[in-house]
Amino acid sequence: MDCPTGKVVHTLKTAKAASKRARRRTDKALDPYRCDFCGMWHVGQSNGMKRRVKTIYDNHQLRFT
Repeated sequence: MDCPTGKVVHTLKTAKAASKRARRRTDKALDPYRCDFCGMWHVGQSNGMKRRVKTIYDNHQLRFT
């Protein structure tokens, strides 16, 4: 199956393996994501949305900020 965007199409398993290989070669975090156009998996950079940061307080409780 081809993607109309022209990107390489993966299954989830092969996308995870490809992202691990790509992370070793580059200093950028590459992650698998599901394509809105074809429904298959691709590997790419994050979309810039920030993830919540874990904070550990002095009382050793883990909270998300």
